[in-house]
Amino acid sequence: MDVYAYDAFCPAEVIEKAGVKAVANQEALFEQCDIVSLHIPATPETKQSINYALVGKMKKGGILVNTARKEVINEPELLKLMADRQDLKFVTDIMPDANADFQKFEGRYFSTPKKMGAQTAEANTNAGIAAARQINAFFKDGDTKFQVNK
Repeated sequence: MDVYAYDAFCPAEVIEKAGVKAVANQEALFEQCDIVSLHIPATPETKQSINYALVGKMKKGGILVNTARKEVINEPELLKLMADRQDLKFVTDIMPDANADFQKFEGRYFSTPKKMGAQTAEANTNAGIAAARQINAFFKDGDTKFQVNK
């Protein structure tokens, strides 16, 4: 499988050093990939940015996977696109506000009832170990590298 990525804040050289093909922009990613998996935060720039025009660039049989935040998806426009294009699929790990409307696309839509990102036994164990190490580093060396509230 060829893996492509776009990150507005990560240089293409860094992406390619990891063995992934960098694309110049978000539009190119949607045009070139059969499956697009979203891993973006919900910011003023990204909220509602995954819309009809962008997802509509996907190849026939394209699959959109949202493991980011539901706010990045423009739900009314994605619903319209799925009605217009019977070949597209949408999978998400957070139930959209318009879940009932998406349900009419049986076999082309799936969502989990709640956000499932990083909810595996391994991920929870790793998070616990990381937290313990951070607490230890704070008491041992005064390390505040991962301090959230300052």
